Amino acid sequence: MHYRNPILQADYSDPDVIRVGEDFYMISSSFTYLPGIPVLHSRDMVHWELLGYAVSHIPFERYRRPVHKCGTWAPSLRYHQGLFYVYVCFPDEGLFAYTAEDPRGPWDCHWVMDVSGWIDPCPLFEPDGTAWLIHGFAASRCGINNILYAHRMTPDGFRILDKGVMVYNGADHGDVTVEGPKWYSRNGQYWILCPAGGVKPGYQLALRSEHILGPYERRIVLSQGDTEINGPHQGGWFDDGHGGDWFIHFQDIGVYGRIPHLQPVDWSSGWPVMGNLGHPVMEGETGLESFPVKVPTSDCFEKELGIQWQWQANPDPAWYSMLHPGVRLYAAPSDTLFHAGQFLSQLMQSYDFDMTVSLHAHPQKGDVSGIGMMGYPYHYAGLEDGAVCLWRGDITEYGRSLPETVRETLLCRIPYAGMSIRMKLSVRQGMMQFMFASMDGPWQKLGDQVALAAGGWTAARPGVFCMNRTGCAGGNVDLDSVLFSQEA
Repeated sequence: MHYRNPILQADYSDPDVIRVGEDFYMISSSFTYLPGIPVLHSRDMVHWELLGYAVSHIPFERYRRPVHKCGTWAPSLRYHQGLFYVYVCFPDEGLFAYTAEDPRGPWDCHWVMDVSGWIDPCPLFEPDGTAWLIHGFAASRCGINNILYAHRMTPDGFRILDKGVMVYNGADHGDVTVEGPKWYSRNGQYWILCPAGGVKPGYQLALRSEHILGPYERRIVLSQGDTEINGPHQGGWFDDGHGGDWFIHFQDIGVYGRIPHLQPVDWSSGWPVMGNLGHPVMEGETGLESFPVKVPTSDCFEKELGIQWQWQANPDPAWYSMLHPGVRLYAAPSDTLFHAGQFLSQLMQSYDFDMTVSLHAHPQKGDVSGIGMMGYPYHYAGLEDGAVCLWRGDITEYGRSLPETVRETLLCRIPYAGMSIRMKLSVRQGMMQFMFASMDGPWQKLGDQVALAAGGWTAARPGVFCMNRTGCAGGNVDLDSVLFSQEA
């Protein structure tokens, strides 16, 4: 099968990939969006379907509200003794493992260690029953970064047994921002594959040792070279079961996020040389049969919320109810859309698209309902107080220990007498135009075209919402459907 990169036009950042039999599984970061850590499945390494999420909620009080740039960072995925394992560090709350017999779930949650500052964990299960964990550090939490630590674990992987050993220090080799390690055993040698150099200018390292705790030799095995693929790194190596080896990594393309690429891997030199002589390729042949599937976008809400939707905080059943078909969103209190956990969004699956929504509002004073595109800054169109309005939200961050401030500015207000309305978000090449119409009338532009903006280490995210600005539980809005069209 011939393929072209990227294999997904969506923000599946920090991917990790494994093969189990003839099936391939991939996970990625979600940060504040929940349920978190999407679990994707493929039969051909190129086309992917969304099975579900490993993290249904985060068991800490502060995640009842959006905590942008926190949550699930750079998880890892392994299969061991009949269980799928996902390891992830919440940067302030510690190390967690999630396990499931079926990747569709349900997933069991295990709080492995209460620690601050660990990031990007990955286990290694040995044939003799021993288990190990490698991870990096977040300087913003503990004042340390650029080094990798390894720990012994109990055989089930649910408890750390020691204080750890440093197995790699980037400063010894001129590397900066060494993070995201993935640990493997292959042909009697131990391998750590990890990114270095930062997100956009970075590269992929391979570290090799005869002993699990090192010392490790170092080599760069993937870098941008003269290609257009910046920062080709942070991902997972796997074999296809038919003699081929592969690496899926991300490329950061700004407002559209960190999108996955597939690279062949050549082990003939004794090192995993990726792409074409260590530089990324834009297309290739997999040697596998094609199994076309895709992640859904549109939703008519016939039974439950579509699997593609994520909230901006821990899900709360009080935020919605199903109408069969349709969905009712309730106006939970929030002073801004940025702080609204009930903002219901999804990953963009294409660069150019139209998102169209039909809304029927049942408001109380202070209610606003509509559509938005989250980012830093963000924009949204809402029906409120007899008008349809376009707003912009600007975020100022002061550091991890202080809350951000958000200032929303009204950009456009057009009187609108009805309670039923159609809204459209038209996205083309990083720009978006909000529009509205009565249920049977022509489309009208709402304000000027505005630029998309990336979020808190995420792509811009389209979604729908209903909130109340007065601090009260307000009314509600009914959505017939959310339709995506002209996808490219």
